[in-house]
Amino acid sequence: MRTGTRNVSAILIVLLTSILVAAFADTVLAQRWLPASSSIRALIVPEPADLRWKISESFVLTATTVIVLPASSSKEERDIAAWMKKGLRDLYGVDPEIMVTDLIPEQNAIVVGLVGDTALKDLVPSASTEKFGSFPEQGYVLSVTPRRAFLVGGSAQGLKYGAQTLLQAVSMDNYIAKPVIPPVEIIDFPSVNMRAFLLPLRGYRFFAHIWDTRDFIDMAEMLHMNTVILQVDNAIKFDSAPGVGRTDALEKDTLRAVVKYAREAGLEVIPFINTFSHQDVLLCPAYPNLCLDKNTYDPSNPKVYARLFGMIDEILEIFQPKYMHIGHDEIQVFSNMPKQKAAELFLSDLRKIHAHLKQRNVQTMMWAGMLLSSTQFPGQDNCNGLLGSTYALIDSLPKDIILMDAHYRQKKSDFPTVDYLLSKGFRVVGCVYDDPRAVDNFANLQVANKFSKYVAGKSGQFLGMTVALWNCFSYDGMGTPRRILHKSEEAFWRGGIPPLDPMGKEIPPNLRDPLSQDQFGY
Repeated sequence: MRTGTRNVSAILIVLLTSILVAAFADTVLAQRWLPASSSIRALIVPEPADLRWKISESFVLTATTVIVLPASSSKEERDIAAWMKKGLRDLYGVDPEIMVTDLIPEQNAIVVGLVGDTALKDLVPSASTEKFGSFPEQGYVLSVTPRRAFLVGGSAQGLKYGAQTLLQAVSMDNYIAKPVIPPVEIIDFPSVNMRAFLLPLRGYRFFAHIWDTRDFIDMAEMLHMNTVILQVDNAIKFDSAPGVGRTDALEKDTLRAVVKYAREAGLEVIPFINTFSHQDVLLCPAYPNLCLDKNTYDPSNPKVYARLFGMIDEILEIFQPKYMHIGHDEIQVFSNMPKQKAAELFLSDLRKIHAHLKQRNVQTMMWAGMLLSSTQFPGQDNCNGLLGSTYALIDSLPKDIILMDAHYRQKKSDFPTVDYLLSKGFRVVGCVYDDPRAVDNFANLQVANKFSKYVAGKSGQFLGMTVALWNCFSYDGMGTPRRILHKSEEAFWRGGIPPLDPMGKEIPPNLRDPLSQDQFGY
């Protein structure tokens, strides 16, 4: 987790700029606006699961405000407190002292800790457990009164999310010329455990590309995402296959630095390399003798694996990952091949790659499309299992493979493919792209109890959601991929895109600013 070394103000400015662009460009994008005594308003992103206003005054941050941690606090908790202190100083000019003590001050304090800290247990709002049951690991509570603010996380990760929310909630009160935190009680936690974005390392002016990649990582960190999937393919120079890397390929040390940057931001980093299909960006241009056509290597040729496994091992050395995404989708060559031959090649290739990764203690992740038939699931997109009838092979796959079920342009609101894959004993991750209907529908969980109608009772097998930023470096610089990232994470965290309330009508009357009534239409 990156804490004290971050440029907090730069990251938050990048986030809020991207969000404001998105908010004005897309009216279905929702945010909860917090009150301030000026036209400048604070945004909380993603919108909390439960936010309740208190009929009281705001908590004023002053030169004597302190951040307090219990004596039992861990190094992680103290690092998060230091990160929050830096944010308050850089963004709002308040530099609170950090105190470590079990004597909790009654006023002018921001109290920070974990739900297990005994000194804080009596301060946790009862609603956090009464309404939602056991305290969620990635969740947090932020309770603000005029005398103090109280922030508790279910884990260090949840505490970090709460610190991000607190920094976003602060606004300047122009009447007293001081920063304030509005009187709210927030109980917040995600609808799914894994909230990922898939970032292809495509070719274009790589110096700018790497900075853009870091920009996406910064934004994802502040949006409470916790996983990045980096599509490598021919984006680096391979020692084991020197002809594969494209002309503008990265040095491996550059990619290693990107992986380190993402890990320091608290993200799980998963490498992605295409296998079997989409070899126009990997083996086939450099080694056409190993390929069935320009897009597909030949699994019956043992020389394929001498090259492929060498590249995979180089990627594993760079990433040191828990998981690896191997693609394995849209195998168009099967359309002109006998079904028995297609089945033999599909299973042989998949089993070899799975065994290679398992030997290195890495779990295999792949697209589910070749295991789903469009006749089984009419109206569902990315069901390509009729190619070679590979959909019939699903029971022959190792059950520890993680299947990514992608739906990009689907108009239907139900996703029976998820139930089907779960019923077969696989762990499943959902994947969306840039269609807001598909994003909202696929992530449309029942917010009240945080269980999806697709995975109720099976939540341990449904790992989470991913947004694929395909063509993310081909846009015109107007923030489109950032809007996709923001909108998707809002849906992943909340379980669907929340309703729009740009006028802040839920704000209690005593907190509304009469000077901005005309502008905001209260």
